Amino acid sequence: MPSSEQMNRNTRKYELNSALSVLQVFNPLNDYHIHHINQSTSPILLHDLIEQARKTTRFTIDTEDDYYTHQPALIQIEFIQDKSIILLIEINHLPHSSSVVFWLIRSLLKVIFNSLNVIYSWGDAKDELSKLIPCRLLSSETLLEINNMNTQKIFKNWHDRKPKRQCILVSLDAVNRLCTYSLQEHREEQEIASQIQANQALSTIVEQEEEEENYAVLDYLDDYNPMNTLIIIDLPWPQASE
Repeated sequence: MPSSEQMNRNTRKYELNSALSVLQVFNPLNDYHIHHINQSTSPILLHDLIEQARKTTRFTIDTEDDYYTHQPALIQIEFIQDKSIILLIEINHLPHSSSVVFWLIRSLLKVIFNSLNVIYSWGDAKDELSKLIPCRLLSSETLLEINNMNTQKIFKNWHDRKPKRQCILVSLDAVNRLCTYSLQEHREEQEIASQIQANQALSTIVEQEEEEENYAVLDYLDDYNPMNTLIIIDLPWPQASE
């Protein structure tokens, strides 16, 4: 039986979802193409992505951990372009570290995290990426060179300064309810759903299991794309009028 605390959280989430249902469905401002990066990725594609990364100076990044092990499971990286490229690097399905494909993936990340590029993230990217050092995808030296722009901190500062206006024509304490439903709780729900799908797929052949995981991975774009939109419309956001 759910605890009273869990029931209260569920009630708050339901009330928040109902109140915000009047808003339009979020749509990305630009088109994008997704590439799954894993042991099956072709060297030709990786060479092409490295060339594209060299022509790009702005990227967004987000990571996800496995719900049960709390170990890194997914890296999402966007090349910010008119038609963006999005990489979904599947940590649990990478090739052996001595393989050519692994070396190319590592080379791709080194190009992306060049100190001349700007890496946008929702939170501290260096803190998130430090968990990947044991995976040998990047070195501590590369991590130190990352030029990170924490959009969470910037957005909070802008939001605190902007004029307070009622944008949603419903009766609700939006600030309080939004605070009670954090992005982490939203991710936990998505991770639980993804784990259930993965467990159900264990009885199938390996190819089918990987296909199911690919669809589950796409769910994380739901909380990733809004951050990208803040980047696309260019930082810093308009200053609050005096």
